[in-house]
Amino acid sequence: MTGGVMEVRRRTLAAARRSEGRYGPQGGRRSALAVWLARRDVQDGGLAGLIVLARIPANFGMPGALAFLLLATFYAVLRPEQVRAVFTRCWMFLVIPLFALASVGWSAFPMVTLRAAVQMALTIMAGLLLSQSSRPRVVVAGLFVAYAVYTLLTLALVPLRPIENGQSLALYGLGGEVKNYFSDTASTASLLALTMAALFAEQRAPLRMMLALGVTGLCVWTTVRANSAGGLAALAVSGALLVVLLLLRERSRGVKLAFVCMVVLWLIGILCFFDTILAHVQQMSEKDSGLTGRGYLWFRAHFIIAERPLLGYGYAAFWHAENPDAVGLWHHFDLRQESTGFSFHNTFLQTIVETGLVGLAVLLATWLAGCLALLRRFVLTASLPTCFWLAYMALQLTKTPVELIRPTGLVAPTILLGIALGFGCFPVGRDQAIALRVRRGPQSSASG
Repeated sequence: MTGGVMEVRRRTLAAARRSEGRYGPQGGRRSALAVWLARRDVQDGGLAGLIVLARIPANFGMPGALAFLLLATFYAVLRPEQVRAVFTRCWMFLVIPLFALASVGWSAFPMVTLRAAVQMALTIMAGLLLSQSSRPRVVVAGLFVAYAVYTLLTLALVPLRPIENGQSLALYGLGGEVKNYFSDTASTASLLALTMAALFAEQRAPLRMMLALGVTGLCVWTTVRANSAGGLAALAVSGALLVVLLLLRERSRGVKLAFVCMVVLWLIGILCFFDTILAHVQQMSEKDSGLTGRGYLWFRAHFIIAERPLLGYGYAAFWHAENPDAVGLWHHFDLRQESTGFSFHNTFLQTIVETGLVGLAVLLATWLAGCLALLRRFVLTASLPTCFWLAYMALQLTKTPVELIRPTGLVAPTILLGIALGFGCFPVGRDQAIALRVRRGPQSSASG
């Protein structure tokens, strides 16, 4: 009897070891590196960080884009079940790239729209693919490493530079990103670092928690040095929201549901009074009251929208060297490079100019669906990644009145927007299993 029990245990342990990749299919022992690389958490976290890191620096250019496409393709081949999940669970978010592709039919510059729409579709697909990883915490950890390393390297190596008006200094990205874009990178790193501090606290690892809190402080300081009023306001709002979400995530569903209702009203109020909030931030950061020319851009945008109100010029088709309206605005701001990545610095106006009121309705509907799905997950689970992705959506959405926040081709924020929107569709039951593993011990929480 005892011998039979021992034989069953031996077979069970052997099967478990083979499933972990310690032995090959023929029973031959693998190297320690092969075992480590075969781990699903290493693959998901490592590829998530590398995919995003390939698109954070502006000066990576075509090599960075190629690296991103190769890494994303490799991950799709590695995880065919997640590819299927994107089309079965996250299909609603594919409406954004599909509508952009459809706008080729009425675009003022069809080939420009086609190229930009294809790039955006590939980028948001990469994010949706990562959102269906069975190791959501590991994905967040991989993103933390990529964003924190890049932000801290910029803080250590890049000196402050005068901004356009020459009256103040700002920190630009290590890869040449303008201050507003780099502010988004540093803000995202701040939220990721705070989330990792909460993870380490849950795992009862005080030294790592203190290290993550120190990284959080440095990333917040980096955001301040980027001197973006909108970025600072958005980080303040999203950071406060993340802290409260982390504190409430283990509470009852009734308490969390009441808080969700308060958050919805709070965000609506912030959007309604964002100009007032931004004015206070501007005053503290000594920014000019004209928002560095945004007022004139918004004034001109209303006349441009009146020409094509329903469907617009086509996705990414307005800022083109052959468009006289775009050239006139470039000359007004004394921009010599007509290929510059310029915008109306307002998500809603830019979207209406390019894809009309119909395109704006599509964008807002998908954002609403994604946010509601994340809020539902927050109420039903104690998911740590859900808290982060809700805070990330708050970070982006609170900047929509003063920045262009929407899916764009081959940029890191679009990848993260795809993850945030898609993660709301990740099965709730898996978070319950993750929570149980966390309570049983810190080692089992790593993959959740």
